[in-house]
Amino acid sequence: MDIKELKVYVAGIIENIKNNGIYPKENNCIDYKKELNCNPENVTEDCVEVFLKNFAKDILAFSNADGGVILIGIKENKNTGIHEDIGLQDKDLNFLQKIDLNDVSQRFVKIVKTGISIDLQLFQIGTRKFYYLLIQKNNQILVPINDFVDYKITKGAIYYRDSGKTEQANSDTSEFNRFIQIKANEKSKEFMEIWSNLLPEMVDINPREILILNPLKNKIYGFNSKDKKLSESSVEIEKSENGIFNIILNAISAGEIGKITDNEGKPIYKIIGELYSDKQHIPITTLHKHTEKIVRYKFTNLQLKAVIHYPGWVDKANFIVDNPPEGTVKGGYDKFIWIETTNQLSKITKIFFSSEAIDEVAKIIDDESLHESIFKKKLSPKGD
Repeated sequence: MDIKELKVYVAGIIENIKNNGIYPKENNCIDYKKELNCNPENVTEDCVEVFLKNFAKDILAFSNADGGVILIGIKENKNTGIHEDIGLQDKDLNFLQKIDLNDVSQRFVKIVKTGISIDLQLFQIGTRKFYYLLIQKNNQILVPINDFVDYKITKGAIYYRDSGKTEQANSDTSEFNRFIQIKANEKSKEFMEIWSNLLPEMVDINPREILILNPLKNKIYGFNSKDKKLSESSVEIEKSENGIFNIILNAISAGEIGKITDNEGKPIYKIIGELYSDKQHIPITTLHKHTEKIVRYKFTNLQLKAVIHYPGWVDKANFIVDNPPEGTVKGGYDKFIWIETTNQLSKITKIFFSSEAIDEVAKIIDDESLHESIFKKKLSPKGD
């Protein structure tokens, strides 16, 4: 659910509590928190830091599921199902009033390299005051890039909401399989988008059969999306530069898939697909990565698409990469960009780029005189 849908959802919950005294049980979309874990006497304590200590792990879990609501100031007794709604004490109310959600979102970039969409609002039941925290479902799977001990977050862990609790999807094979099946039950296109965001690179010649390497656990997984089944086997994964798996990854890459590592700040899984022939086939994620290495400015995925639109390669700046509509890629630029069918049975199509496109895109990004017309602002130099 997005923030707009969550606002309607939480309004119904609050109305039902006020008028009927009915509290929903904790589930995959609802959680309760009686009070904050903070020290009101520590006047130098960073409000955002305290907020993340209380909610960062929950935000990850709800974001990786379907979004959700945390009602702050209410406690649920798991044994009796009775809810205690004494409201928030002044120390918690004063603290929550100071929270700037923009600061929270920016701080989250250091945890998962992307921002989050949340909303925090005060509400009352009689004279008692409460807050609710809304967490929007994220379009990509959020994976911590480092350990954050104070937040009880582990690097590489995939947290999600299941059976009313926060679970770690990749703690073992059975949990991972449950998580995959949840995602596989979503629309096919959305499922593949989730995978393409979860994994650093994807070469999806045959998306029904994929191979996943987990170097942290020395595990190799095979997932069959038709049967929605994940199986695993232990294997010694050599992570050195000349290790056999890195040789395989480099050998079959359409563009560079990358090297096996557990500390590069990315999710720890890799997909291996079938080898493309004839010419290089670089997906937009690889184009972004290689362009990022050689330009002087920082840019986002959306800004990269605007750059690709600028020379007339595509019909609009917010073009679709997977199964693009007819006319998306303009004629005469097949030296740089083209559409190709990647699965003959299901007729899945995708936009690809050549290695020459990297230099062309880099030239545009590094031309500061074009920034205003393309991005409506100046890009920030690297290091700022």
